[in-house]
Amino acid sequence: MNTITEPILNELKSLVGPTNVLTDPQQLYRRSQDHYWFSPVLKPQMDGKVAEVQVSPGSTDELLAVIALAVRHRIPLTPRGAGTGNYGQGVPMHGGILLNHSRLNQILELTPEAVRVQTGTKLIDIERQARMVGTELRFYPSTLMTATAGGFLAGGSGGIGSVTWGTLWDEGNVLGVTVATIEETPQVLTIQDPEAMKGVVHNCGLTCFILDLTLALAPAQPWAQFVVAFDTLEAALRCGETLAYDETLPKRLVTVLEWPIPGFFRQLTKPGIAPESKSLLLLELVTEPAELAERVAAQHGQVTWHSPHEKYHKGGLMLSDFTWNHTTMWVMKADPNYTYLQDSFLPDRVFEQLQLRKARYGDDLLAHIEFMKFRGQLGPQGLSIVRFHSKEQLWELMAYCESIGQVIANPHTHRLDEDVRWNGQPILDAKTRWDPYKLLNPGHLRVLEENQ
Repeated sequence: MNTITEPILNELKSLVGPTNVLTDPQQLYRRSQDHYWFSPVLKPQMDGKVAEVQVSPGSTDELLAVIALAVRHRIPLTPRGAGTGNYGQGVPMHGGILLNHSRLNQILELTPEAVRVQTGTKLIDIERQARMVGTELRFYPSTLMTATAGGFLAGGSGGIGSVTWGTLWDEGNVLGVTVATIEETPQVLTIQDPEAMKGVVHNCGLTCFILDLTLALAPAQPWAQFVVAFDTLEAALRCGETLAYDETLPKRLVTVLEWPIPGFFRQLTKPGIAPESKSLLLLELVTEPAELAERVAAQHGQVTWHSPHEKYHKGGLMLSDFTWNHTTMWVMKADPNYTYLQDSFLPDRVFEQLQLRKARYGDDLLAHIEFMKFRGQLGPQGLSIVRFHSKEQLWELMAYCESIGQVIANPHTHRLDEDVRWNGQPILDAKTRWDPYKLLNPGHLRVLEENQ
């Protein structure tokens, strides 16, 4: 689809400046991608989908002017952050304008309780500035160094810190948003009501353009990092459970990795942090090394690495780089025959469920568990590693996991309404109100395709 004529291109340049309008084919191809390549099912569907132009507004007025132009000419718009999503939902399925928000990157207000930022503000910048006033992000994805606040709100869910604070859906974590509607005269709406925010949180860029957002913060903690090795997955998981459910222990990260997953992390294997054949716990806690060593020794674990709180986020090794979906990335870089699932376990059946899966699939299905609160309930959430054979194998595997009581959020579809986590009617209602011409990120809702 070619919707960007020369007059429209010239008008875009007049709105945001020529240097902020990108038309180079190679750069457009790169910037039209996200991490959909994590899925061998999505990759052939997404390869070759490219925007016709990228536009990077530097102010709200410029942004609104670009939206108005696009709506007048009925040009598709795809919001663009850092491109760290995994589902292809940042890919322009119908060409048009890639609306990059990287220049909208100001911290507007910062208190010990909350931070209000423009949509393109990097999460690492928020974390660093917050720590200067004795506070920190409640949680963030493993892509902390590159992810933007608006991209995380629209496409994320939880991450490092979710073991304590939950997800974007949990009440009290997102305090407000300002959005622009996709109309010939865009409206700017300030939303604080939790019900109305259901049309924004994890909307995958489908309902509105996020201008700014307000996130609740937490008191800064002296986080120390630890790696603990165990002979078996069961031992690692039992110890992880003990630490995760200990309400007296401040925690930001409790990650369980079955061997051979740690063997894919060369940064951990070469210095001996990840010993051969050992399952690992990756931890961010507030505790003394001797105290933790004593606790894990009682459960047959051995601390193989420790970094004190004085070095936290100040260069050197960050364990969060090997957790959440960074785990998948390192595995796939070492062996592209792997992919992953997003699966949650029943807390009272997790060991049984793991045993059933192992008996059926062996090492084709490896356990990667993150302890996380979801809607107030703490439990083991999975980002399991899968050796890929075929789409049919993946679908059979997901069906079996559901048959034994797991909940699967299918990461091998780019359509938001095929994800069990989506907000359903609130998203569709917001889409109808705020994007009446269905120009925002088209192609990522099956229900709209079926109704056309």
